Amino acid sequence: MVVTALAIIAGVVVPQMTSIMDDAKSSALLKDLHEFTFAIERYRIDHNGGTPDLIQNDTLVQLLQMTDSDGNIGSGPQYPYGPYLLTVPKNALNGVTRVFRVNTAPPTSLSSRVGWIYHPASGQIWAGLYPDLIDLSVVQSDASVSVSGGS
Repeated sequence: MVVTALAIIAGVVVPQMTSIMDDAKSSALLKDLHEFTFAIERYRIDHNGGTPDLIQNDTLVQLLQMTDSDGNIGSGPQYPYGPYLLTVPKNALNGVTRVFRVNTAPPTSLSSRVGWIYHPASGQIWAGLYPDLIDLSVVQSDASVSVSGGS
């Protein structure tokens, strides 16, 4: 009888914990997406409407370093703008911090992509919605993950 009661309690508590964890990941993802979007907008204000367009080492380096009014990276008084972010936030759904460039906005199939998806011409950024932590070796250049890539 005790075992049955514990099984019933576990059947109620475990799904609620999973739901709470999913809600926490979604909240963290939205917070980080807002932070990223806000950094891009501040960059645009300082750079006469221009968007950051330099992706190096899978990140938008112009948001992480000081720039001049033309977006050139450097240090010293001639580079008064930025940094706009201290680090690139980790996508809470899949654990990837990489920024991937796309040439069309909005991008297709965000549900099979990881990290952050960025369209430099518009300055828009989206979160890859692939829901599992992944091995970065299975990520393709467009941020998509093959179906067998999840863990």
